Amino acid sequence: MSLFSKPKIVLWPKEEGLEIYLDSADNNIFSFETNLWKEQSEENLRNLATFFHQNKISEVNVLLEDTYVVTKTFIYDSVVTKLDPHEVITLAKDSLDFPISPEAVTFDLEANDNRTLVRTRIFNQEKFNQLTTNLQKLSLKVLDYETVSSAIAKIYANFDKGQYFFFYPLNQHDYVALLCQNGHVYLTSLIKKTLPELKKLLNYAQAYFGNKEPKQYLPGENYNESEICQSFHKITNIPLPVLAFFVGSQLPTAIIKTSPVVIDSTLTSKPMENNKKSLLPIIVVFIVTAVLASFIVWLILNRSNKTTEINNPGTNNTESAIPTDIPEATATPAPTAAPVSKTIKIQVLNATSINGQAATIKAELTKLGFKNVATGNSKDTATSNSLQVKKAISSAYFTQNVSEFADTVPTELAATSNYDVVFTIGVDLSTGSVPALTATATPKVTVAPKATPTVSN
Repeated sequence: MSLFSKPKIVLWPKEEGLEIYLDSADNNIFSFETNLWKEQSEENLRNLATFFHQNKISEVNVLLEDTYVVTKTFIYDSVVTKLDPHEVITLAKDSLDFPISPEAVTFDLEANDNRTLVRTRIFNQEKFNQLTTNLQKLSLKVLDYETVSSAIAKIYANFDKGQYFFFYPLNQHDYVALLCQNGHVYLTSLIKKTLPELKKLLNYAQAYFGNKEPKQYLPGENYNESEICQSFHKITNIPLPVLAFFVGSQLPTAIIKTSPVVIDSTLTSKPMENNKKSLLPIIVVFIVTAVLASFIVWLILNRSNKTTEINNPGTNNTESAIPTDIPEATATPAPTAAPVSKTIKIQVLNATSINGQAATIKAELTKLGFKNVATGNSKDTATSNSLQVKKAISSAYFTQNVSEFADTVPTELAATSNYDVVFTIGVDLSTGSVPALTATATPKVTVAPKATPTVSN
C-alpha cells in the first residue's frame, strides 16, 4: 500500500545511513542503513529500491552535507566583475582535502564599497558522482539539491533578513554556527564542547559587513524547531533543513522571537551602530567584546542537553531506527584573502619608546616572502597599531598574516606615497598594551582571523 499520493520526499544521505522524510501528517520519517556516498551494488540497494517501488516514489529532493559541498568566501579589496574558476581553485586548493576541477566550482560576485566578496561553492566531484550513481541505480529523479547550511538560511530568512549568527545542534554536544544575511550563508563553523574561539567568529561579521555585530540565535533560547514547524503548519518532528523543501514560498503565520540574547541588565547582544564619529575608550570596547564572547560560550556549553526527539512511527518498511544524533560536520578552514606581490615596498614605523619593535614586524614580513621592507621610527607617537595600504593591494592579506595587526582596521594609503604598505606600531608587542595611556583611542573593529567561511547560492 502506498503511503500517500505523491507527497514531497527529501533524502538526507549520511555516512551512517539514509534518512527519508515525507511531507505528510504521519509515518513521515524512515531510516535505512545504507551509505549512498559510497559505491553500492544493486544487491545492497535492493531493500531500499523495494521501499521506493512499493510507495511509488520516483522523484526526490536531496539534502547535501556541507562536508561534500564546501562553501567559501574570499575577499578582494577591489571591485571584481569577472573571475576565472581556475583562480578560485588556486585560492582554495590548499584548504581542501580533495582535488578540485573547474566544472565543480560555482561562485557569485558581490561587490560593494570598492571591494568584492566571492561566495564560492566547491563540490567534491568524486563523492557527488558516487551519490548520483547510486540514485540512478534506484531509478530516482532528483528535483533539487540543497546543502544543510543554505536550507537553514532560507527558512530563517522568513524571520530575519539582517545579519545574524545561527547555532544549529548537530547532536547533544556539537553545533554548527552559520553567519547569515538575507538568506545567504557567509560562514559555517563547527563548535564542539571545547571552548570555541567565539570572538574570532564574531569578527567575521566585521570583515564581511563592516562595523557590525550580528544577533545570535541559540536553540532553546530564542528559537525552537518545533515552533518554527508549527508556524508553517507542518508536523513538528521535521528538522529545519528538511523543512525548507516543504514550505516553498509559503510564509509562516507567526514570527518567532528575534530579540537579542540578554547578557545582563545593561548589556545586550545587538548590532553595533555604524557611526564612525563615535569615540569610546579602547578598554571599553575590549571589555564589551570579551563579555559578549564569554557569555555566548557559556550559553552553548551549559545549555540543557535536551534535544527534540524525532517521532518515528513503527513501520514494516523501516530497516533501522532513526539515529538520535545527527552526524557532526567537518570544521571548515579559513577565509583566504587575495594574494599580494612579494616585491611591493613596505615601511614599518615604531611609534613607541620601545626599541626593536619595527624589526620584529619586519621579521614576520620577511618570513612571508617580502623583500623590500624598510624600518624606522615614527615622528609621532601612537596609542594603537595602524595599517595603511594602497587601494590596489589586499589589506586583508596583512590582517590575516601579521598577527599583531589582526585587530587593526586598514586605511587607504595615498597613491603618491613612496611605499605600498605602511605599518605603524603603537603598542608594546610583547604584551599588546599601550606603553603610556596619554590619550583616548578610537575604538577598533577586528578583521576576521584565519578561518574559512562557507556560503550558499
